[in-house]
Amino acid sequence: MLVLLVAGMLLIVLSADYFTNGVEWLGYGLGFSEGVSGSLLAALGTALPETLVPLMAFAFSGSGSQQGIGLGAILGAPFMLATLGFAIIGLGVWASGRRAEGLRVSKEAMLSDLRFFLAAFGLALAAAFFPPDVHRLVGGILVAGYLIHAWRLVRQGTTGANRVAPDQPLHFHHSARPPLAVVWLQVGVALFGLIVGAHFFVSALGEVTGWVRVSSFLVSVIVTPLATELPEVLNSVIWLRRRKDTLAVGNVTGAMAFQASLVPAMGLWLTPWHFSTLETVTAGLAWLAALWTLARSRDGILHISELLAAGLFYLAFIGLVIAIA
Repeated sequence: MLVLLVAGMLLIVLSADYFTNGVEWLGYGLGFSEGVSGSLLAALGTALPETLVPLMAFAFSGSGSQQGIGLGAILGAPFMLATLGFAIIGLGVWASGRRAEGLRVSKEAMLSDLRFFLAAFGLALAAAFFPPDVHRLVGGILVAGYLIHAWRLVRQGTTGANRVAPDQPLHFHHSARPPLAVVWLQVGVALFGLIVGAHFFVSALGEVTGWVRVSSFLVSVIVTPLATELPEVLNSVIWLRRRKDTLAVGNVTGAMAFQASLVPAMGLWLTPWHFSTLETVTAGLAWLAALWTLARSRDGILHISELLAAGLFYLAFIGLVIAIA
């Protein structure tokens, strides 16, 4: 089991390096700014694997435990990104020796992602108190909202975007102008590696947590997102080391926007969409953590203490779980 855990982690690390390198060249080839490359290209690619968890749970099993796993995956992914995701970015900034400088990002894409997350995720949570007949309509609104959000990001990021070639050559093609087809190939292979690595990692963690008697919701809201969100977090750490702050943050905030709209829409269409007290607290803490980050990032600078403070929302959740266990 330990071998499988280590193998999955190593595959994720290797694939993340190839993925970040490929996304930089893909965004450059498509004429996107770094904000769009991070919020859309990187975020969409790495958010797809964990989307399969609730889909499989809802579509292929009607048991209560599987429903709990699916719902926990939907709520756990944005919770992890909004809390631990930003805290780990803060640690990455600290490790890179920029303790006084902080994190400097393009405000447009980041603020747009965070505002959309708060609106979309807030609507998804409120829908739990709506009549079931309204759930399908809310799901449609969330999907349409994300498509509009993505279109606006692309429009802003390609209008007068300052296109600067990546500072590292494409791993699959060491030339000044690699063919776009080769860039797509590298991104696809790296994404496949991320998916397989995350699968190995989740499987190994599942075996470990099977030895401990906890609810399916807690396993899915803590363990599964912790494993499946590794690609996003690791990609961001790699970009931080290269001083590409906009890509690093956009990768997390873009995934949050995806997880706040398209994935909850799936839950609204396939489940009764009712929350227990613990599920409501999980979602509420994710929303509050995102609100905190938005409030502190209006000047385009996030200090290490502000990033680490987002992790306090995660610690509060862990404390609550321990208290009621």
